[in-house]
Amino acid sequence: MPNKCGVVNCKGNYDETNKARVFKLPKDVTEKRKWLDVLPPRENFEINPSKFFICEKHWPQNVEMVKLPGGFSKPACPPSIFNVPTSCLPTPKSKPRPPKTEDKQLDYFVKKDKILSFSSFNPDKELKKKYDNIIINRTSDKFICLFMTEDYSETLASVIVHDKATLCSPLTLNAHKMGINVPLGKILNPNNGLGTFSQFFAIVHSVISYEHNIDSVIDKVVSILKLNVNFDSVDDIQKAKRLNFFTRQLELLCHKTFTVSDYCFALECFPKANYEVLREFLILPSSRKLQCIISTTGVEQVLIKTFLKSNPYQKNCLLLIDEVKIRPTIAYSGGVLSGMAKNNPDCKASSMLCVMMKCLHGGPSVMVSVTPVYKLTAVYQFEIVKEAAAVVEKSGGIVLGSITDNHKINQQFCQLFVRTTDSQAIHPLNEQRTWILLYDTVHLLKCIRNNWITEKCKKLSFDNQHIGTFSDVIELHQAEKDSILKCTPLTHAAVHPTRLQLQNVKHVLKVFNDRVVAALQARGAIDTSYFMRQVLNWWNTVNVSQKGMDCRLRDPCRSVQDGHSTSLENFHDLFKSAHSGHGEKRVQCLTHDTRRALVQTMEGLISLRDHLLSSGFEYVLLREIQSDRIEGEFSVYRQAIGANAFMSAGDVFCAFKKRLARFAATYLTSIETDTSVNVHACQGTLGMEDASSIENCLESVTLSDTEESAAAYVAGWLERKCVEVNYSDDEPLLSCQISQFIQEVSRGFLTVPHQSTFELVRVGLCFVKQTRHKACCRRRLVKILSMMDDYYNLQLSSQGMFTRLANVLLHGIQNLDRDHEKNATLYQTSLKRLGSRNNQSVDTLTGDGSVAEH
Repeated sequence: MPNKCGVVNCKGNYDETNKARVFKLPKDVTEKRKWLDVLPPRENFEINPSKFFICEKHWPQNVEMVKLPGGFSKPACPPSIFNVPTSCLPTPKSKPRPPKTEDKQLDYFVKKDKILSFSSFNPDKELKKKYDNIIINRTSDKFICLFMTEDYSETLASVIVHDKATLCSPLTLNAHKMGINVPLGKILNPNNGLGTFSQFFAIVHSVISYEHNIDSVIDKVVSILKLNVNFDSVDDIQKAKRLNFFTRQLELLCHKTFTVSDYCFALECFPKANYEVLREFLILPSSRKLQCIISTTGVEQVLIKTFLKSNPYQKNCLLLIDEVKIRPTIAYSGGVLSGMAKNNPDCKASSMLCVMMKCLHGGPSVMVSVTPVYKLTAVYQFEIVKEAAAVVEKSGGIVLGSITDNHKINQQFCQLFVRTTDSQAIHPLNEQRTWILLYDTVHLLKCIRNNWITEKCKKLSFDNQHIGTFSDVIELHQAEKDSILKCTPLTHAAVHPTRLQLQNVKHVLKVFNDRVVAALQARGAIDTSYFMRQVLNWWNTVNVSQKGMDCRLRDPCRSVQDGHSTSLENFHDLFKSAHSGHGEKRVQCLTHDTRRALVQTMEGLISLRDHLLSSGFEYVLLREIQSDRIEGEFSVYRQAIGANAFMSAGDVFCAFKKRLARFAATYLTSIETDTSVNVHACQGTLGMEDASSIENCLESVTLSDTEESAAAYVAGWLERKCVEVNYSDDEPLLSCQISQFIQEVSRGFLTVPHQSTFELVRVGLCFVKQTRHKACCRRRLVKILSMMDDYYNLQLSSQGMFTRLANVLLHGIQNLDRDHEKNATLYQTSLKRLGSRNNQSVDTLTGDGSVAEH
């Protein structure tokens, strides 16, 4: 195919009538540029040198030719003949118009208005002409402009220009009015940059006419308090706390961003007071946020962070085990029906088994688990303690043993361990390690006092030589009970304790007291004072709380346990050689259980002391190896529910979660929550093997007429609430006989429900009536209702309907249990009244004046 001419408006070689010889562009760059420069321009066209050709019509006929290799030739000069119309050429651009005078004036103003440097910034004359009562001061790096009152006694406003350049401005500016910063972000450049004189005068006008809002005033007060008040140097600690608290409240009033300390304060107030009333005049987080933090705080997560923060010595810990009595009742809160025992799901829980982790070497104490139980057994307690120990060691702790009181169940609990000695056993999680079994020394002190006052002669001795007589203590109290000044702290409750006062260790410490021992010795009761001195020395030895008490109190028994201590061995030999008895055979001696517990505890304390000293401890404080910490936790739980001594299972569990969240916020300084924690943890829920009860619930349970009417009413309420459920046109409605109750009560407010909804409510009621407290979790009950929907082919599949029905059924269980409690209380009250009436002798006069006795 012949090559065509590429010049604009040229038809060379395009057809047979315009045949012509064509030439390619030269290879030499200089010569090629000459050829391209003479070609007429073309719009939107790029020349490809390898494919661009020019025909011979663009040269004169007598043009000089140059021979090329291969017998070819080409013109020696660039083309010069072009017949191109003006319409094919690009339109040349017109010359720009001359600038107007307004633009020239604008440019002049911009140049004059621009601030070049700090030395060229001199607005003094303009300011003094425009404003009165003004003071201007200039330093090497600042331009200060003060606007005063008429008598020059007070500064109204101040504008300060700094010789400090930013990325877009040569100067920076700050403005204040009445000591409060004036926001000028809309006028100034970024970073308070000042670039023009017009900006400066606009700022001056804005500062003079600016009116402060309440937020800016509060911010100023907060900044003044933080700068001028050193809370650590305030003499009055309470005053410093109040100042710090009110400063933080003022800060939150403008900037509502809560910190960890704010959540700590809120968690402290949340369980103790009416939180919503506090939020009316204090800035506190919402109850929903606190509930979210409390419910999603997991024990394992808290323990892991606790051991990461603790030192290696604090990872050694003991498990404190105790049981607290609760009120047997059913409560529905947070989607869980609480109150049933875990070891017996058919009975209400009568107590809570609590396990607390107590870290040594000054470490923290954390409640690990609270378990509702009914008639606690040693086997079940062993399993719970084993699970708690596994959780602690999985989180990074080292469990050395357990501390319990001297209850019968705890004695059986200790017997379940594989014992190597009286006080040591094989660790249930690792056969190569040792588990130390201890009894609480506080309870043992109460046991010694109780053994003393329950012995038939009220006499007790450890060595059968020095016999302590409790009647000497009673006589001492009788002798000085009417005195204004007393030698001893003895009281009537300490000498004659009631059954409830036997549990209070304060009354015991008023008996085993240095002043009582000295008074008895002065009265001549040498044996009794010697016996009490033995008990008191033992108590002082196991109750050392800090180093140096032996020097400060001048008592060698109060020294810490180190490598040279032998006091525990001496008391171990004393208790081991002491006699014991039971019942009528116990004469002036301890009971078998108390003596065994004392010997076991002394051996355990010796083993624990040696282990800790070999692990790197400098000394051991035996006061830390007591169960007072878990007793104090129970008192906090009671305060959290309004100082109620008789708590329910739900109250204990809620207080446990709140205390755990507060510990995470205070000790760990973190409020991170574990999203994997199941808030609606089921207690005693049904397993998949009980699916047969779903099939047989209609056959095994019958509903009365009133229950049928109530189920119809609930079905109508569900259809009114769940409008998203679509029913088919041929879906039958409930029969008029059953729906008559709905029409009579609702008066048209509720429509007659469909048969499928009524069947769902009816089956769910039969199932809950059959299983009762076993299905105590809303999530589990919703799953069961969805299984019923599939089994009976109701074709509802509405999650909202299942959830509402589950709430109604679980609330019904709670209300039924509450009614039974009220009826039982009324029945007991009526029996007492009836018995008191029958025991009374009522004299009535007969008709003849004689007296008849009924």
